[in-house]
Amino acid sequence: MGRNVGDFPLEQLREYKPELTGRPADFQAFWAGEKDKMKSLRANVKARRREYPVPSVEVSDLLFESWDGTPLNGIFVKPAGVEECPVIVCFHGYTGSCGLAADYLKWTALGAAVYSFDVRGQGSSPDYARYRNGSRITGWMLNGILDHENYYYTNAYRDAILQLQWTRSQEALVTPSSFGVMGSSQGGGLALAAAGLGDGVDYMLSDWPFMIHFERALDIALQGPYMEVVNYFKWNDPQGAAADEVKKTLSYIDSLHFCDSITCPALMAVGLEDNVTPPSTVFAAFNHLGSVEKEIEVYPQFTHEMNGFHEEKRLAFTAKQLNKTGRDLT
Repeated sequence: MGRNVGDFPLEQLREYKPELTGRPADFQAFWAGEKDKMKSLRANVKARRREYPVPSVEVSDLLFESWDGTPLNGIFVKPAGVEECPVIVCFHGYTGSCGLAADYLKWTALGAAVYSFDVRGQGSSPDYARYRNGSRITGWMLNGILDHENYYYTNAYRDAILQLQWTRSQEALVTPSSFGVMGSSQGGGLALAAAGLGDGVDYMLSDWPFMIHFERALDIALQGPYMEVVNYFKWNDPQGAAADEVKKTLSYIDSLHFCDSITCPALMAVGLEDNVTPPSTVFAAFNHLGSVEKEIEVYPQFTHEMNGFHEEKRLAFTAKQLNKTGRDLT
């Protein structure tokens, strides 16, 4: 059974590997320069331990002052009493937040600690960046859309670089014995970017990721954040005068352009009825991954939604990466 709604048949999706013709010539140099800038900074992070009713875990609220002074709220959950353990950084979806401690207990059950931070401007965190363009369309996709060096997601990627740097530093709240990144939708795109930008990422999970293969996504997505860009042209620039500038900006944060540099084990997932992050964009990312060990789970009847069946797959994959046994899943 293999339904497809508005995209290629599954057999074609499995082979879909578009040429990276839209990747800027200075893409690698640009992000190498941004990583160097972040390495010169020391993150100011405040952690406040809180009482929690589950005695097997310790929970702390975080305030992460990012590279431009933006204070980002976060949460840290770890198995009680440990000073060294596997670490996972979880990225949340569009309009989401760093989440609740209860969201991460499945990972602490595997013996891992979890960091999660609000994406700037989302959750309960502000965004101190100033953007030179306005728009009649609401949402974060258009903030700075005409300037790739001060685009909203360029700034969010800088945050992620600094966060990964801090979580592996001596100032972090636990010493990582291994390091993974994960997320769904917006979080899936951020996980791919983090795996491509971060040093020493041991494994990556990315489900129905957003910010992937804009060239196709903007043509076929019918709902969700991609439509902010589509509607920007409709209401702000109906004849596409700024199309080249917008395309250039998005090319620097397109997570597809990081995929061939990702070599760690990877698990991805796709719903074949997803018209928010179309299946072809997800398969483009998967097929470009440089990883030898990689899997993609396909769910024919699923749209862009939570998937409890896949959560079991995520647990099994992560347990394997942590060298756990089957009893850790109980």
